[in-house]
Amino acid sequence: MSNQWLSSREAARRLNVSAATLYAYVSRGLLRSEPVDGQRQRRYRVDDVARLKKRREVGRKAESIATHALDFGTPVLESGLTLIEDNRLFYRGQDATALARTSSLEDVARLLWNCDGRPFAAANLPPLNDPLRRAWLAAATLGPVDRCLVLLPAAAALDHQGWVEDRPALLETGARVLRLLAAAVTAQPLSAAPVHEQLAAAWKVPPARAGVLRAALVLSADHEFNASAFAARVVASTGANLYGAVTAGLAALNGPRHGGLTRRVAQLFDDLREVRDLDAELARRVRDRVYIPGFGHQLYPDGDVRAATLFAMLREALPRSAELAFAERLAHSVERLIDRKPNIDFATVTVERALGLPRESALALFLLGRTVGWIAHALEQAETGALIRPRARYVGPRPATGASPA
Repeated sequence: MSNQWLSSREAARRLNVSAATLYAYVSRGLLRSEPVDGQRQRRYRVDDVARLKKRREVGRKAESIATHALDFGTPVLESGLTLIEDNRLFYRGQDATALARTSSLEDVARLLWNCDGRPFAAANLPPLNDPLRRAWLAAATLGPVDRCLVLLPAAAALDHQGWVEDRPALLETGARVLRLLAAAVTAQPLSAAPVHEQLAAAWKVPPARAGVLRAALVLSADHEFNASAFAARVVASTGANLYGAVTAGLAALNGPRHGGLTRRVAQLFDDLREVRDLDAELARRVRDRVYIPGFGHQLYPDGDVRAATLFAMLREALPRSAELAFAERLAHSVERLIDRKPNIDFATVTVERALGLPRESALALFLLGRTVGWIAHALEQAETGALIRPRARYVGPRPATGASPA
């Protein structure tokens, strides 16, 4: 065998993984393989194995759960919402990056929810009655994400129509939830205006640049069975209403390994902004195995298309932005060191900084966009009528053999 190729046994040994995990890497595009002439074996490129080994070592401590083959990709459920294939993202068969340039979040909601515009009519705004108003005032001093965590359960207790299960009522409830969360993020009155227009007005973004906000929302709308979508879907499978499903998604999104990763990316920007030698500091972090957040995605081996789209739109809208220039310099330096491109977490923080948005706006954009996906998953799960109940693979101590009940 050529020095440029490894047997499956040798590739698995170098990566310290099982044969099954090796095949999983091939299926996800992280390794290339080809059959060996006249044999039932396959061989693997040496440079692919070396590159993947380096990437796993850099992020091993902080990303152990993401590189554990038994955690990633299980369980598998059927869905007609989102397809991630060949480094592209599709919502019900439509290219999400194309939608990001032309469609509003409400347009994508209609696509994913499979409905017309009636749920988003102005008459469907949720009532802001006295108990909800008191909760609103109590949450006024909180950040945008914490306001959502306070207000959504309060609204759920007061929206009795949220338990009506016929499809038109469910769709209207979904629209009310989205409008309520948009108001919570902006700390502005409830509005029937498109979400990106509400954000642009509240955050003082000029109309010529509001398209970047719209794109960030659209590209965040859904991403198959990520942690928050799965949490929302599990809750929906119990018969809980859309408020319950979205609350579950919101709680999961807030975690630092999911949407909350944007906070760590924002801290990275702050830490490195005044560094005199950026390349040297990043090299030191790599040597010390310090996790660099915001880079790489297992489903996009050639780079996160959502991030690439947002960076392209930022260049068009803000070609002279110093914040964008810094982000791109940082991204190029990290890619040279660890061979990972920026992902959507890095891109949305760049949107926040380049547009001069309030702190945690990156997470707020992700939250509002993903709300549409959580609702879509809850609606799809409700149609099945099935309870999601995975089984555990028990790894604890075994009962004593031959023991009889006392």
